[in-house]
Amino acid sequence: MGSPLVDGLFGVAALAGVLLCALAVYCYRRWDEPGVVPFAVFTIVLGIAGITGGVSAIVADNPGMPELPLWAAIGVVAWSLSTVPWLIFAFQYTGKYTRFQRRTVGLLSIPVVIYSVMAVASSSGRLAGGVLLDLFLTFTSLYVLFFLIIGIYLVVRTTHEYGHLSLVQGVALGVAGFGTFLGLNTSGILIDDPGITAASGAYAVGFVLPAGLIAFTIFGYDMFESTPAAGTIGEQAIARETDDLVFVVDQSERIIKLNPKVTETFGVSRTEALGEPIEEILDRSLDQLRRMDTYELQTGISRRQFDPTVSPFTDQHGRQLGSLVSLHEVTERELRKQRLEVLNRVLRHNLRNTVDVIKSNAEALTEEEYADRPTDEHADTIIDSADGLAHLGQKARLIDRFVSRSVRDTERDLTAVVSELIEDVCNAKTNGTGPDVTVEFERPESALLLTDWEALAAALESAIENAIEHAENTVSITITEYTTGYRITVTDDGPGIPDSELESLDAGRETPLQHGSGLGLWQIKWGIKKLNGTVSFQTDSGTTVEMTVPDQSAT
Repeated sequence: MGSPLVDGLFGVAALAGVLLCALAVYCYRRWDEPGVVPFAVFTIVLGIAGITGGVSAIVADNPGMPELPLWAAIGVVAWSLSTVPWLIFAFQYTGKYTRFQRRTVGLLSIPVVIYSVMAVASSSGRLAGGVLLDLFLTFTSLYVLFFLIIGIYLVVRTTHEYGHLSLVQGVALGVAGFGTFLGLNTSGILIDDPGITAASGAYAVGFVLPAGLIAFTIFGYDMFESTPAAGTIGEQAIARETDDLVFVVDQSERIIKLNPKVTETFGVSRTEALGEPIEEILDRSLDQLRRMDTYELQTGISRRQFDPTVSPFTDQHGRQLGSLVSLHEVTERELRKQRLEVLNRVLRHNLRNTVDVIKSNAEALTEEEYADRPTDEHADTIIDSADGLAHLGQKARLIDRFVSRSVRDTERDLTAVVSELIEDVCNAKTNGTGPDVTVEFERPESALLLTDWEALAAALESAIENAIEHAENTVSITITEYTTGYRITVTDDGPGIPDSELESLDAGRETPLQHGSGLGLWQIKWGIKKLNGTVSFQTDSGTTVEMTVPDQSAT
């Protein structure tokens, strides 16, 4: 047994160990938070060391004997082993790395265990010294110390970077991690001179200091209520989870980093793209991207539009290191903008013209020469004009509905749907008396297709309606299968679509001097574009409308 003062100091170390174990159990209640489990292991290892070391020193006959005392050996082993969960805690708590497998932990622990055993054996005189042994112990001690320092650095730096955390909290945790190392090493130095009293005091400080600081951070700052891992992982998730295409390029415009959305969109692997000029991927330089309002990208069979943003980034000295390039998809926005512009101009143009027709014919009916014998011609014109206006309004409502809502994919038989549309359009055009033209329909027996059928049916109906209305003798409709969907071709032998209407369609807008007669062609274009398909018009001999529709089950 030692003196009452020495025993009291070792008793304080044991009580600090009890507190550390209690804190470990308290923290473990939040086991699902990042870093909690390794932090609890780190704390309980120190706690057990404090209890066993303090008790063994109190009951030992000569706690200050020249060879390494049991309490000191327990401290060395415990501190060495605690550095592994401390390092894992630091990585998980700060969010730098959260997926430690058991095999990784085991490999990290092997040098620590060997160092602990050999250090204790060497200090107690049970292992003969030598140059190789000294070198090995030096390197392994640096290895263990490296774990401690890296953990302290990560915790302090991360709490400093995030405004919702206190730097005091980070410093307190760092000192708690360093406290046991400092106390145990100091006690080892003091054990011979000035003696066991000073050594026991340093030993007690090695457990009291971390116990107090850990309790301070847990209860004073709620350290696991809001962990820095949320900020770190959230920051990484911005680029990883966003639908934007994000590139990081250096001063030479070479790609040094990109998010998964880029590799998915362009079909390139990350290793292939890194180091390549961004112009190789986007076919545009940074200067060209800065000057563009929208960047168009052909992906598969669909054309998508993006808003490009090029933002230079600098280091802490203001030196530009490269640029962050972000492409935000605006295909839906541009389609909506185009739809509003076209609908507004077409409706105003047709409404004005139709009202003028109705008004002039109504005025003609009131003229004196027709007062007693009104003609059917003017009345029929009024009725036809009103019907045309109502039909235009119906088309506008249909287009607005399928373009503005989200895609709703269902599976149906394309062959059966087209057959029904042909029958419905023919009956509507001839009031059920049969078509004036011959409709030839070449199709597979069955063509199952997963797509948004409201948009597709609207496009197909408009194409078939336009062909039957303008054909002289024959309309030919063909369905063929291709790699990722179906191609539908509608051909008629009529006069062909006027160039002015196709020019409006290609330009993507209606102007006072360049506009179509209605919404039929726009209904085809917007319906197919909604499905990420393509549509083309040929007017060399009659009109041929070719539509490709991807099968969503294949893409």
